[in-house]
Amino acid sequence: MWDGAAWHASKVSGPAPRYLAALAYDAQHHVYVLFGGQTAKGSSDETWTWDGTTWMAISPAHKPPPRRSAAMAYDPAHQVVVLYGGLIPDQSEGAEASDTWTWDGLDWTLVSEKTKAPGPREGPRMITAGSRVLLFGGRLGNAQYYADAWAWDGKTWSRVDRDPTPPGRANVAATWDPIDSSLFIFGGSGFNSSAGPGALGTPLGDAWSLTGGKWTQVNSSGPGRLAFANAMWDGKKIVVLLGMPCPNPSGDAWGWDGKAWLKLASPGISARYGAASAESPDGKALLFGGSDEPGC
Repeated sequence: MWDGAAWHASKVSGPAPRYLAALAYDAQHHVYVLFGGQTAKGSSDETWTWDGTTWMAISPAHKPPPRRSAAMAYDPAHQVVVLYGGLIPDQSEGAEASDTWTWDGLDWTLVSEKTKAPGPREGPRMITAGSRVLLFGGRLGNAQYYADAWAWDGKTWSRVDRDPTPPGRANVAATWDPIDSSLFIFGGSGFNSSAGPGALGTPLGDAWSLTGGKWTQVNSSGPGRLAFANAMWDGKKIVVLLGMPCPNPSGDAWGWDGKAWLKLASPGISARYGAASAESPDGKALLFGGSDEPGC
């Protein structure tokens, strides 16, 4: 847990270890909501909530299929948590989903089973952006990578950015910058031309900002090439932490103040990638899970 000043470990029983789970803060019910992720037994369809002290396993009447690498965020306009896409297990590498679900604190509702836009993808990111949610990027295996941004109106997705966009990517570190009302993204995984369709992709090291539908590249050196990292707004700056620079996970943290990158003191979290994270409006945050195995 991030209390606004430092990270603190909470050693309590809860979800089994996992990586690439989806996590959001449900501001309507004042709890964090965790869904899915990859466990030792496979992809999960579990729903858990965290109230700051205790994990609670939820048994809703309806639920999305098991998956990993889905996107999820709280929608303030409709007071629900929105979940999109991810990789659903099948007989091979898994099938990219294009379904949209909402969580109202009691049950999951399937709003749209399939969409042509944004379309099927794994590894997109979704954030709460003021009074709405924004979805960015994702991929179809190590073949097609996206760099588009979409907004949800409660019924449909609409594209909100325009070309030129960043190079396509999945599994970026993404957060909302309230100072200039922009979507900030860093790194992620891009096309790996030397690997097959099941590869993780190549870590990227560039940063971009989306304001008013226009993308602007942040021209500054920073964390270096990094995929599957986490990002948050700490009240003063954007923080990018953890992730996979290849071949070993990182335990570092970097800050971006709008002008320059600064390497921060160690957050005290063991090196990992693919952790789930979410922020609450009061400046606190939760980070859960991840993998410490070497990759790429």
